[in-house]
Amino acid sequence: MGRLVQLEVTNFKSYRGHHVIGPFKDFTAVIGPNGSGKSNLMDAISFVLGVQSAHLRSTNLKELIYRGRALVDEQGTPVATGETESATSASVSAVYEDDQGRRTVFTRTIAADGSSDYRINSRPSKREPYISLLERENILVKARNFLVFQGDVEAVASQNPKDLTRLIEQVSGSLELKPQYDTLKDAMDKQLESSASMYQKRKTVQAELKQYREQKDEADKFDALEVERGQLILDHTLWRLFHVERDLERVQESTNNAQGTRAELAELEAAADRKLAAAKQAVAAATRDVTRAERKVAAKDKEIADRAPQVAQLQQSRTHAEGRRDRLSATRNKVAADVEKHAEGVEHLEKQIKALDQAKRKVETKIANAKRQREALEAFTDEYHRMQSEYLVTAAPVQQELDSARLGTKTRGDRIKAAESKRDAAERSRVQVQTELDAAKSKLSNARDNLELMHAKLADIDTEIAQSASRAAALRAREVQLNESFADVSSKLMEYTADRRATQRERAHAELVAELKAMFPNTVHGTLAQVCKPAQKKYEVAVGNVLGRHLDAIVTDNQATAIECIRYMRENRKGHAQFLPLAELVTKEIPQALRMFAHARPARDLIEYSKDVAPAVEYACGTALVAESMDVARHICYERDTRVKCVTLDGITIQKGGGMSGSSDGGRAQQQQRASRWDEQEMDDLQTRLNNIRAQLLEVNAEKRKAADRERPEERRVTIAGQVEYLTNLANGLQAKVEALETQVAALEKERVTAERTIDELQEEMGDAHVEDLEARLDEIKQATFADFCARVGVGAVDEFERIVIESAAAEARELQDVEKQRANVESTLVFEREQLAQMQTRLQSLEDDVAKQEKAIVEAEHKMEQVQEVIAGIQAEMDEMRQELDGHKKVRDEKAAAHGLAKRQLAEVRKELEAMDRALAEHFDSRVQLHHQRVTMLRRARVEGIPIRLTAGSMASLAPDVSLAESQEVSQGIEIDYSGLDPELQADGSDHMEQQFNARLNEIAADLDRMAPNRRALDKMSGVTTKAKQTEKEFDAVRRAAKHAKDAFESVRAERYTRFMDAFQHISGCIDKVYKDLTMSRNFPLGGTAYLSLESEEDPFSSGIKYHAMPPMKRFRDMEQLSGGEKTVAALALLFAINSYRPSPFFVLDEVDAALDNANVAKVARYVVQAGLGKQGGKDGETEAAMDRVQFVVISLKNSFYERAQALVGVHRDNDQNTSSVLTLDLEQFPAA
Repeated sequence: MGRLVQLEVTNFKSYRGHHVIGPFKDFTAVIGPNGSGKSNLMDAISFVLGVQSAHLRSTNLKELIYRGRALVDEQGTPVATGETESATSASVSAVYEDDQGRRTVFTRTIAADGSSDYRINSRPSKREPYISLLERENILVKARNFLVFQGDVEAVASQNPKDLTRLIEQVSGSLELKPQYDTLKDAMDKQLESSASMYQKRKTVQAELKQYREQKDEADKFDALEVERGQLILDHTLWRLFHVERDLERVQESTNNAQGTRAELAELEAAADRKLAAAKQAVAAATRDVTRAERKVAAKDKEIADRAPQVAQLQQSRTHAEGRRDRLSATRNKVAADVEKHAEGVEHLEKQIKALDQAKRKVETKIANAKRQREALEAFTDEYHRMQSEYLVTAAPVQQELDSARLGTKTRGDRIKAAESKRDAAERSRVQVQTELDAAKSKLSNARDNLELMHAKLADIDTEIAQSASRAAALRAREVQLNESFADVSSKLMEYTADRRATQRERAHAELVAELKAMFPNTVHGTLAQVCKPAQKKYEVAVGNVLGRHLDAIVTDNQATAIECIRYMRENRKGHAQFLPLAELVTKEIPQALRMFAHARPARDLIEYSKDVAPAVEYACGTALVAESMDVARHICYERDTRVKCVTLDGITIQKGGGMSGSSDGGRAQQQQRASRWDEQEMDDLQTRLNNIRAQLLEVNAEKRKAADRERPEERRVTIAGQVEYLTNLANGLQAKVEALETQVAALEKERVTAERTIDELQEEMGDAHVEDLEARLDEIKQATFADFCARVGVGAVDEFERIVIESAAAEARELQDVEKQRANVESTLVFEREQLAQMQTRLQSLEDDVAKQEKAIVEAEHKMEQVQEVIAGIQAEMDEMRQELDGHKKVRDEKAAAHGLAKRQLAEVRKELEAMDRALAEHFDSRVQLHHQRVTMLRRARVEGIPIRLTAGSMASLAPDVSLAESQEVSQGIEIDYSGLDPELQADGSDHMEQQFNARLNEIAADLDRMAPNRRALDKMSGVTTKAKQTEKEFDAVRRAAKHAKDAFESVRAERYTRFMDAFQHISGCIDKVYKDLTMSRNFPLGGTAYLSLESEEDPFSSGIKYHAMPPMKRFRDMEQLSGGEKTVAALALLFAINSYRPSPFFVLDEVDAALDNANVAKVARYVVQAGLGKQGGKDGETEAAMDRVQFVVISLKNSFYERAQALVGVHRDNDQNTSSVLTLDLEQFPAA
């Protein structure tokens, strides 16, 4: 590829005069301080290569000419020089050398007026050839693929998708086709629009032509359908008349046969009626016998029921006595145990008294013997005292020492005695409390056992109560159900005959209303019950009573219609009916005062009906009120003295005059439903059900009496529940007492142990004293002193003399006093215990008496119960015999009832057949009337509609409208119709299916005719529309050809533009990831980052955008705006290098693109630039992998880690003396690499 050799600048921006910059190496770095003119050098290269002034940091070219400036000295004073004049023109020349070594000098100058001209090798040239020559060398001026201005590098990566699309279009050359593309697209759109308009016009003309053709066909079809419909109506009328006459013949024949059969049935009915009367009398007699027997059983049953409370009362008394006896027995046993215990204590005390008396006698004997001995030795007393004085003098030192030792020992001894006394007291108290604790625990255990037993009994009684309640509830439910069934069946049996008669009348009335509605479809509305209904179900009975006799009244639109209906009923013997003509009815308004009552509303407000029949409903209701209860009705009519008819919800009526009546008209709808279900067999079944229900009720009453006779578990539960409560409280109290005693025992035991420990410690201290040694020495002295004295007196030792003569009297007195004192204490205790024992024995005897009384009460209650139960058993035996007699009477009654039922069924069967025959005769009569009516109606219709019916006799004129229906029927019998024109198949088939076929075809023809609107002038307009359609077709073909030609031209340019664009995009998209990896790889991240381009629309990439995504190494995906400044710069350089690789320019000028890069990224970009300048693509750790086109780089940089790797340096500095930017060039290849 070519290269930029050097640059010559004359008076361009900050460069005054002529400057030669270069030569440029493959990697040349431009360096210098800020403000020296480095970026002006960038502008010079851009200017000479044809870049517009808008991109050169100026608004017009005149601003690019050097302008002098005044200099100032150190004090800021302007210094006049002769070099401050501004230049009037400027020029920049670029020396370019291609691959063949040919050099071309591109020169661009600026005149004083701001105009610019171009020169190639000093020859003037226009801009277009100048730019074209540069583009042949892949120097794309419009795309500016050879330079990056200062600060624009980040904007390249951050530009929006559509700007990036435009950049690719500039690089690919597809942007050159945009004007032609837009022009052809507009032309194509206009042609397509014209084609669509012409197509619409053609379509409209074709539709108009088609419409006229269809209108002509429709007129022809309409005429054909009119003819077909006329013939079809004639055939249908003849077919209906023919089959009506055949039906009349068949009905007359059936009527004759039915009249003969009815006479025979009337004779059978009379015989069956007589048989039924006899059976009815027999049933009545049997029923009276059953009733008398039932009354006897009921009397005995009542007698048993009257005695049942006595049994229950006695059972309660016995239960109460047993409970009291058990409680008294438990108390008696406890008191007896206490008596026995106290008796043993008294006996023990009496034994102690006896022992103490014996001990006293022994002491007294001992005292007498000692007195005699003491009297014998009293003669030696004086000598003893003398010897004692000598002994005291001799033993004084030892005695003094002994007294001192004994003083300490005595203190410890007193403490030991106090501790022993405390220990013994604690032990006695502990033993006493432990005894109480053991007794309390035993009582607690017994109480808990009894409580558990009572709970078990209580659970059993609860189960028994639940079972009893369940049985009682079941009996009550069964009794209620049986009573309801008994009332229902009895009511049905009583109302059967009346219901049957009412049902027949209502059925006949309903048939009459249906006939009248068919004859007068729009003027007869039906009965009042049919045209209205209560608003809620709870108002049915009340509303029925209010409407009363008007319920079956027939509602008509006016009086004339009612008269016509009455005439028809009289002529056809249809009975009587009430009519309500809406137009002539006079209704009353509800006074406002009647609407003010609480819990009462006007009846008309509680009925739903349409406005058409409102007069009839208001007339029938009048001013009647419906009250929610009888109290409300009495308040309105009696207390407020309001003269108004008031009906309660349950049907009780208070008339205006104050009279009161029950509900007589309520439940009409229910009666109608019952009537449709009743027959004679059901009546017999109901009688059998009634007998079964009566028997079941007797069984239920017997079960209830038996349940009353049994002891009620509720009473026992109350007693046991009281015992449970008592035992629970007792157990809780004993538990608290046990816990308190256990605490007390533990405290006493602790006190005893402490006293024992104190005694042991004191005894150890006493063991250390030498009192015994001193006492032994003192005793030796004493024995030595009194040795001769003892020998003379005749005693073994002086101590014996002292005991007998001196100490024995006092000791003996104390011993006797102790025995007497102990006996007095025991005797006092014995007296107290004897008093307590007497009181306990008295209480025990009282309890024994109470227990005996309760036992006697129990025996008396049981005896009385046995007496009452014997009486009840006797009554029960009598009642059983009466029931057997009742069963016999029932059996007879059932037999009579069966015979009565048989006779009744036989009569019912005969009457049913008779009624069926009457209905058949009535139906035959109605059929004849209806058939005659149909024939007259059809003939009249044919006369009115002009249907051409041929007659063989009579005249259609005799059926004039003013002739009554009956007269018309008589006249019509003289009219004979000619059926020769009727198809034999139609004469043979009189089915409903044939009627449906006639109606379906007539409806189909009528629908077709209704849809048709034939245009009789369609044929006249068809010729003009046909000519217009041909002309429109020619115009449409011409427009369609023009539209195809415009589309083909547009598609050709679009394909060329698409090809150029996609070639560039696919190339750039294919290599951008590799370039980005080369720029971001390092020893830590040998794989580098990831970058890719994506089209928003592959179908139409020009109008959509291109998205550029870059992910630095080891970082997740983020939008380009979220990358740091350095990351954006690296991504932008990767994009620029990738774009340049598509149509690589021979050189690349970068203005401070490393401003936002850190040292590591600067080193990576510098490495890439060096390798690209050498025509090598960087590989791992600086090694090369594949050759690439050599690109010359001119980089303006302030970072030494970047420009120190360049091949040459261009230093730009400011020459303040000359007031200009100056350039220095240094070839770094002459210096060896460090």
